[in-house]
This record gives sequence, C-alpha cells and structure tokens, in this order.
Amino acid sequence: MRQDAEHNNNESEEDISFLKTIEVAQLLRVHQRTVQRWISSNNLKATKVGPRIWRIRQKDLDEFLQINNSRKQEE
Repeated sequence: MRQDAEHNNNESEEDISFLKTIEVAQLLRVHQRTVQRWISSNNLKATKVGPRIWRIRQKDLDEFLQINNSRKQEE
C-alpha cells in the first residue's frame, strides 16, 4: 500500500500550509507592499510560485515574527 507523501513527512500540516502575501499583510496589519519588501530583502522566507506570486509557509512566518520580536525586546 502506497502512503501519502504528507504522512511520511515529519512536518505538521501547519508547517506546510502556505499563505498569500495579502493574508500575511492582513494578519500583521501592514500593507501588502511591506510584506513584499520583507521578502525582497530576504527577511521573510517565501516561495515563488508564479511571475509575481509568492507564498509564505506558516512556519517561516512564525520564525520571522519570533526573530523580529526578540530584536524589539533587545532594544
């Protein structure tokens, strides 16, 4: 019996869910262009799925928020 690739992977469903840049912008209450700038500056990891289309893994967004939250606490 062939197993589904997702079941073989150790990542949870949350780790492999993808968000659109507009969804991230709405969650963080910033402009979509801000999210695009974070991606362009390599501050936020994203996957390019089309000529101008990016998707952000929930895991990468969580890491981005954690890093930036710790930076603010250090200031």
